[in-house]
This record gives sequence, C-alpha cells and structure tokens, in this order.
Amino acid sequence: YYICASTPAQLAALACFTPEALAVCEARRAEFAARRALVLEGLSHAGLPVPVQPDGAFYVYIDVRHTGLDSMQFCQRALQEAHVALTPGHDFGPSSGGAHVRLSYAASRDDLQEGLARLAAFVAGLKPRHA
Repeated sequence: YYICASTPAQLAALACFTPEALAVCEARRAEFAARRALVLEGLSHAGLPVPVQPDGAFYVYIDVRHTGLDSMQFCQRALQEAHVALTPGHDFGPSSGGAHVRLSYAASRDDLQEGLARLAAFVAGLKPRHA
C-alpha cells in the first residue's frame, strides 16, 4: 500500500514552486487584495456592514438586517432593481443566513465598481426599518 501522492503528482506540485510560478501567484494575491479593499470601501460607503473581513477567499459576507429585508428578499430585489447578483446567506448555513448575503469579488475592478455603485443606489432607495 502507498499512502502518498503519486510521483507524477508530486513532480507537478514541485513545478508550482518555480520563481516564475510564485511571481504569478503573488501578482494574483495582490490583485485580489486590491479588489477586496475596493469592495470593502464600496460596501462601507453604501452602508452595508461586513462583520468579518474576508481573509481566505474572494467572497465577502454582508449584514443586511438594517435594510428590513431578509437575505432572500435583498438578493431578489438587488437583482431585479439594480441588476446586481448576490447569494443569500441561507446557502451557507441556517444560523444567520437570513441576515447576510455573499458577494464575490472575482470580477474585474471595473465591474466591481459598477456593481457597488448600483448596490449603493439600491440600498439608498430602501426605506429604513423602524425598530
């Protein structure tokens, strides 16, 4: 029995650690860091709180409770009214899924800026929830 990756798989993995491959990886990491910063700033400007700053993937989880909409309603209306596609938090767990939506920042910076502007206008047009 062998309990390790095959030799070809190990050699392929090693090829990922060439200086050229590492430079590409670092350039991509820097680009996603810039996109994350752009998205966090845009969401803050739109009044959409992010309870935990993303640190491992290219998604941000947004709290929408203050809008008076649950995550499904928020996503449906954002798509219909602002043409911005988000994912309701229900897809990621029952604990607080109804209060959160997920946004991917894997799109280009230009597309993210456009989407954030549309999202900000959409949120500004919502009537605030009265407690």
